[in-house]
Amino acid sequence: MKLRVLLLSLCLCGSAFAKPNVLFIAVDDLNDWVGYLGGHPQAITPNIDRLASEGAAFEHAYCPAPVCGPSRTALMYGIAPHKSGSYGHADVYEPKERIPDRKPLNLVFQENGYYTAGCGKIFHFRETRGWDSYGSIKAKKLAGKTAKVGGLKYSILRTDHDSDTGDGKLVDWAVEQLKQSGDKPFFLALGLRKPHLSWDAPKKYYDQFDLDSIQIPNVPEDDLDDLSEASNVFAHSVVGFSKGGVHEQVISTPGAWQKLVRAYLATSSFADANVGRMLDALEQSPHRDNTIVVLWGDHGWHLGEKEHWKKMTLWERGTKTPFIIKVPGVPAQQVEVPVSLQDIFPTLVDLCGLEVGQALDGNSLKPLLTGTAKDWDQPVLMSHGPGNFAIRQGAWRLIHYADGSEELYQLKNDPLEFTNLANSPEHQTAIKKLRTQLPDTWEYVIGPRFAEFPDSFAEPPTHP
Repeated sequence: MKLRVLLLSLCLCGSAFAKPNVLFIAVDDLNDWVGYLGGHPQAITPNIDRLASEGAAFEHAYCPAPVCGPSRTALMYGIAPHKSGSYGHADVYEPKERIPDRKPLNLVFQENGYYTAGCGKIFHFRETRGWDSYGSIKAKKLAGKTAKVGGLKYSILRTDHDSDTGDGKLVDWAVEQLKQSGDKPFFLALGLRKPHLSWDAPKKYYDQFDLDSIQIPNVPEDDLDDLSEASNVFAHSVVGFSKGGVHEQVISTPGAWQKLVRAYLATSSFADANVGRMLDALEQSPHRDNTIVVLWGDHGWHLGEKEHWKKMTLWERGTKTPFIIKVPGVPAQQVEVPVSLQDIFPTLVDLCGLEVGQALDGNSLKPLLTGTAKDWDQPVLMSHGPGNFAIRQGAWRLIHYADGSEELYQLKNDPLEFTNLANSPEHQTAIKKLRTQLPDTWEYVIGPRFAEFPDSFAEPPTHP
């Protein structure tokens, strides 16, 4: 432990390392189907796994919200969704409307003397502040074999060259940034768009997976029987996309489930290859020994679990995501305690010695990185629209819906969340403890898409 603290001190405080660079990699819609997390036994992600073996690999990392816009807004502005009221993708949820005075992470780096460059999807809503350079990448539409089931579209692209694709061109641009010389440390952000729908990837990534041997998720026919009406609404609906029907269309179409799982695995493997190209470029650059690498996915993704497809649920599958931090000179480790993507902003502020000028939600993970954390038991809060929350703490997950219904899972014994323990007498002590972590107030903002489900969201209770 003393050696780890010394190494981190030398890395971040020595004259050569007073201002470490940061390579910041975001992957859109990547759930825990990566090798180091074991979310799917057939996942092929050697580059993310390599980074996990070299840094702090968080085995239980969760998004602030299970959808792109609010998750990225929470992470990049350092404020939880229930405080900002940024819950979705309508104009009313834009940061310029909800939190106009808050500084985004890249602007904080810029104000602290960093050269800031980015490309791809970092924010969901457009943010022009805080960038010295931002890559505008245009890629031509590539031909391929395309299919669609239940609104889920994929395309096997007829190209063997990653740089022909949009994400490939993003990596090309970011790699060129590493070659730029300057007298400032850099914050370089790469936002990969895949495996977001549609699942388009070069044919070679699809060819890695034999369709006849694809393993689909285990979904018991009675999985939703012990859940409330609110749970079933979220299982069978995707706010902002459509009202139900996706699961039924998939399971009633012969072979569709296998094809869709293969498509997600292939596109995730394609994303991993682009991560690898970026990591290789850093390794071959003069910045390799003075660059913190942060990799994260913005939320989870269902492929039929809980009879649900896409995102927007508060279950483990909808909220769990890869998250890795590699700090030069600091030994690699696997971190088992739950953490949040909300922790990224305060962690980078702590590691890089930044002045912020605003309060930040989340916890600095520096004590976990240095090995100085003792009895870390911080709760992780997730929310989906006003009044719906999940708490992940220790081995437990509590989901509390706006209508008052609840779910409780003991994840060590029930990792797939098949058994709801909320009404079990012997688990009332655990559920009462978790309830103390729920917010007692939140911003009540209902955009046009959430308005389709008026009973699924709630105003905060009034207090005398």
